[in-house]
Amino acid sequence: MSENLELELSKQFKASQERYVYFLLAAAASAIGFAMTQSKVEPLAWIHLPLGLSVLLWAVSFFAGLRFVEYSTSVTFQNQNYMAFKRELRSFHEDRAAELLAEFKSKLNKTLERQIGKMKLYGNMQSLCLLCGALLYILWHVLRMGAIDA
Repeated sequence: MSENLELELSKQFKASQERYVYFLLAAAASAIGFAMTQSKVEPLAWIHLPLGLSVLLWAVSFFAGLRFVEYSTSVTFQNQNYMAFKRELRSFHEDRAAELLAEFKSKLNKTLERQIGKMKLYGNMQSLCLLCGALLYILWHVLRMGAIDA
């Protein structure tokens, strides 16, 4: 019963994490598209610098989200390989199976540690760049409003 609950919670966490990342991907792509429509008829001027930087940050956010998804998929694949390897070891002698499993688990843990570290990096980068891009867009909008008043 406990294993089923743990598995269900794990599935729910992964699904929630995926929805969040895909939401941020959609937000970054939408923000880029919206920003492009806001300035398409204006001649390029210094005032567009914050807008350009916001689009760049949203592009970085989008890229970071894609990398996060790649690493997340890789972690799932690594765990699947581990389960398949454990299943294959049933045909081995118990001592040899334990030795092989320990070696495989050691290598897997190093790989997963590195991949999870990159997932954290790209996940944080995705959120931070999306937010900073929004702040720069607001700055551009305020500057534009001030330039129109002048």
